[in-house]
Amino acid sequence: MGLDQPTYTDIQVEAYLRRLAYKPAATEGTGLVEHARQRVQSDALGTLTELQRHHLAAIPWGNSGLHYSQHHTISLHPDSLYEKIVERRLDGYCMESTGIFFIVLRSLGYCVYATGGRVSHAAATGVDNGLWLAFGHMVLIVIIDEARYMVDVGFGNNCATAPLLLQEGATATCIAPSEMRLIKDTLVEVTDKSQKVWIYQTRNNPESPWIPNICFSEVEFLPQDFDVMNFSVSKKPTSWFVQTFVCVRMILDPTGKEIIGQCIMSGGEVKQRIGGQTEILQVLQTEEDRVKALAKYFDMHLRTGEVEGIRGLSSQIK
Repeated sequence: MGLDQPTYTDIQVEAYLRRLAYKPAATEGTGLVEHARQRVQSDALGTLTELQRHHLAAIPWGNSGLHYSQHHTISLHPDSLYEKIVERRLDGYCMESTGIFFIVLRSLGYCVYATGGRVSHAAATGVDNGLWLAFGHMVLIVIIDEARYMVDVGFGNNCATAPLLLQEGATATCIAPSEMRLIKDTLVEVTDKSQKVWIYQTRNNPESPWIPNICFSEVEFLPQDFDVMNFSVSKKPTSWFVQTFVCVRMILDPTGKEIIGQCIMSGGEVKQRIGGQTEILQVLQTEEDRVKALAKYFDMHLRTGEVEGIRGLSSQIK
């Protein structure tokens, strides 16, 4: 393991792939990890797309560690991420979910690095005023055959569902009928108007306006940068993540080839959104309802001490 270049062992990567239910047809006598590495060599982009899709469907995006725990903290240490997300099969918010994906991709042989992103006011508050929050998001840049792709598995219900080539205006399906794209533009708040950054946008359908979600540059961020960002996001009293509990999991079609919707727990409801249509699956009246719903819809099984950790918090269902 190089300095600040963590990787997982083959045993750990295999456990992660099984957590994803990632089971490509393997060559006889070839282990799952070895086969995955062979696929990376023969079809790096296709394999990356499959891994991203399965990760989004298997690993919920959420912030349970800040609400259902005795410590109310988030660790980005590779061992902590592995224990929480793979062994405990719990959720993770952006720097956790994308953080473990980052280490797995490096372990499989990808050329990948992380950069920091800002979330727009439009995504955070629903008001598109052109303004942006402080750095608080992790984005991966994966380099394949000298082309660079944005990869993200940690942005909840508006998360990119496939790698996006760093190319202006290229539009792709996010979750049909919604679309996603990257543009390059100058932020209204900066002094030097020659500075441009990548902006990840989504729209509900081809007739809807584009909404900015995340902006980022191609500058590599280091682990200590994310430590500072993580501390702010998880400890600042005004942070939305501290005040509100949320959990989101993408839904794959029966073939496992396409993300067709999402299951969302927010406030006092569990909702399913498929094809642009939203259905309320369950109304949560009590904390017991929510804990059982986490097990039912997200395969998250909390321990007694974790359940008791939410007592007294603003996010508790009373």
